[in-house]
Amino acid sequence: MWADLEQEYAGRIEFVQVDRESEDGREFARRHNIFYQPVFIIYEGDTLVRQDAGVSREADLRAFVASALEEG
Repeated sequence: MWADLEQEYAGRIEFVQVDRESEDGREFARRHNIFYQPVFIIYEGDTLVRQDAGVSREADLRAFVASALEEG
């Protein structure tokens, strides 16, 4: 699912995976009040545009990404 979306939106969206077990990952999770996985966050520049926890179906993730692109 992730790889398909990464290819589909290449050049429009950069997908980054954060390891919550690393020091930087724990700090990122703390700053964004992330308690559950997976969490998807979309930024435009340095501005958080959307955040959603628990998206696990491909159709839901596609809708989340499409909606964020429409807003941006």
